[in-house]
Amino acid sequence: MELTEYTDTITFRAAEERSSRVTGTSLLGYVNVSYATLVELFGDPFTGDDVDGYKTDAEWHVEIDKGNKDTGFVAIYNYKDGKNYLGADGLNVADITDWHVGGRTKLDMILLEDYIRSVPHL
Repeated sequence: MELTEYTDTITFRAAEERSSRVTGTSLLGYVNVSYATLVELFGDPFTGDDVDGYKTDAEWHVEIDKGNKDTGFVAIYNYKDGKNYLGADGLNVADITDWHVGGRTKLDMILLEDYIRSVPHL
């Protein structure tokens, strides 16, 4: 499991397998970031049979350990702009920069945005 430090008390950990925590999440917002940066931060996404194969081409499940009993969760994914949904007119996953973020709390969205902005080359 990839572990990425953000602060002394907050860490982001990408799941190696699809998480059941994705059930019951809803759209929290969007992040504009390159596919390459997401791979750098969270490793390879779920693709193929590990996503819906229709509206989504790539998806990351990320746990946010806040240093207390509260562990957040977000799913980062493309939606209806890739090859799965649009065929030849769709974007290649590596060219996608507008990503949906699903989760349960706005705080998790804010932490994710802050974390992505903290990456030096962005």
